[in-house]
Amino acid sequence: MPASERSGAGARGDAVTASPAVTDDLQTAMADLLLLREIEAFLIREAALLDERRLGEWAALFSEDGHYWAPASPGQEDPHHAPSLFFDDAPTLRARYGEAGGGLPPSHTSHLVSNVTIESQNRRLGAFEVGARFVLVEAQPGQPARTFGGRAEYALLRKAPPAFEIAAKKATIVNSEGIAFPIALPF
Repeated sequence: MPASERSGAGARGDAVTASPAVTDDLQTAMADLLLLREIEAFLIREAALLDERRLGEWAALFSEDGHYWAPASPGQEDPHHAPSLFFDDAPTLRARYGEAGGGLPPSHTSHLVSNVTIESQNRRLGAFEVGARFVLVEAQPGQPARTFGGRAEYALLRKAPPAFEIAAKKATIVNSEGIAFPIALPF
């Protein structure tokens, strides 16, 4: 049978109607892609705030009961029973970093965020568990540049599209053993 006679073949540019299941799957896939892109944009904005030393704005990304944790070693399970590089709640972050950066030593950083994944989600509640890989290059006057890499895990809450706030962030640095002098900025 010629292509022009086959039902639904679209041989002459005729529209082929997708089944409702295919349409629903496509709509779900598009919604998932848009959500992932929104989350990626949020994480990139977070990194830009750190690199631009807009630390007060960065601290404001955390929910009122949010916290930020950077374990001292990759296998650390709990911030309460072992030393951490950072473990601050949102009020401490705001007090420490404020608009002026809390008197941190001058440093220049470049954060790279990649491999963003949505680990779990509850769209009805606007709650998302997100993972991402990061690389941080830090340069301080009189010191050699340092490079750190690792994985960040986030608990994000949707405020109003496309805005999110950070309920929790854990930054696990794969080469944390090499940290011998103070870190000027969060990961």
